[in-house]
Amino acid sequence: MIQKDNGFPYYLQIYQEIRERILTKVYLPNHLIPSENDLVKEFGVTRATVRNAIKKLQSEGLILTEKGKGSYVNQPKIEQSLFRFYSFGRDHSELNKNSVLLGIKDEQNAEVQKALNLSDNQKVKRITRIRSLNHLPVIIENSYIPSDIAPDIEAYDLESLSIYDLLENTYGCCISRAKEFLDTCVTDRYYSELLEVDEGMPVFLIKRITYDLKDIPIEFRESVIRSDKFTFSVDLKLR
Repeated sequence: MIQKDNGFPYYLQIYQEIRERILTKVYLPNHLIPSENDLVKEFGVTRATVRNAIKKLQSEGLILTEKGKGSYVNQPKIEQSLFRFYSFGRDHSELNKNSVLLGIKDEQNAEVQKALNLSDNQKVKRITRIRSLNHLPVIIENSYIPSDIAPDIEAYDLESLSIYDLLENTYGCCISRAKEFLDTCVTDRYYSELLEVDEGMPVFLIKRITYDLKDIPIEFRESVIRSDKFTFSVDLKLR
């Protein structure tokens, strides 16, 4: 497998071989790759050479290494278009996804009230959920809805139902458009624990205002999204 007389560093040859196996699904996402000992035996090189190849694969995000467990193939990032209305509850039907409801609370929030054109004394319902893919938390989502639009929404199973489906099918709020603001931030202790990442990890912060057919704002949503699991794209056309 290793070509010893072509002048190409051994660790790069091993890196390219493992990378090819990952891309061609010989090594599957979320599965362990062979151990360092197995790779040393397979390629007939030193442990240091194998570790250099592993480090390069790690730096490109192709594999993740857990102490005491080994290295496994990283799940490819989910690509989300910025020109498309995105809903975790409606999308990704092909993936193993689930939600955990952290709580529903009536509150007054100045930023939300301004975004939804509400008066100072009007309350909103804050619905907080953890969104997971393959049992891995990837999004912390806070959805704010005027209390008078969906007064009893807490009676529904918000861990399995889409809020947008409820707004449209149960409360008669037909969604026409949404305006989003994409920003970045780093996780504090609270979000780090919920997302199971190191504190200070860069994440996406997306704020969305959703409008009905009369162009009245009916929801404000704030989502903290793991940047190692999602990427956002824009399809640009010259004409």
